[in-house]
Amino acid sequence: MKRIAIVGAGIAGLSTAYYLNKLSRQGGQPLEIAILEKEGRLGGSILTEQADGFLMEGGPDCFLSEKPWALKLCGELGLEEEVIGTNQQFRRTFILWEGRLHEIPEGFMLLAPTSLWPFIKSSLFTLPGKLRMGLDLIIPRKRSNKEESLADFVRRRLGTEALERIAEPLVA
Repeated sequence: MKRIAIVGAGIAGLSTAYYLNKLSRQGGQPLEIAILEKEGRLGGSILTEQADGFLMEGGPDCFLSEKPWALKLCGELGLEEEVIGTNQQFRRTFILWEGRLHEIPEGFMLLAPTSLWPFIKSSLFTLPGKLRMGLDLIIPRKRSNKEESLADFVRRRLGTEALERIAEPLVA
């Protein structure tokens, strides 16, 4: 019997254990799986608590339903009925910049605008910042195979303003 240790009982560790167990049963190969977790509970950063009569969600409270593997996993675990779709009316994201809330322009995907008019109207970016982000359309690909950080990539492709006002608040 093979023995496997999985470090961490967050969504990645628990999913790994689930799929390894599933493959083991399908292949007829016995497998002993040990999940090692430093916290006193499972779930990693995913946490739901009751506080003063309110339901508080810690960690991620959503996933991209366009990625079929997450919904498929929910179905396999019998959780499909628990999945709650977003309400389009409230499906917005805001960034606090210089003491003011700025809505992320509609159509922002992977840190870059995909819809021109909402991007132009946005109060989150200055005109020079918007022009700099537009240069991404003509900046050639990086020629070197040297790895770069996400910050370096965003700064090189979209500029410092995009890094400070979109990438850092959303990804940091």
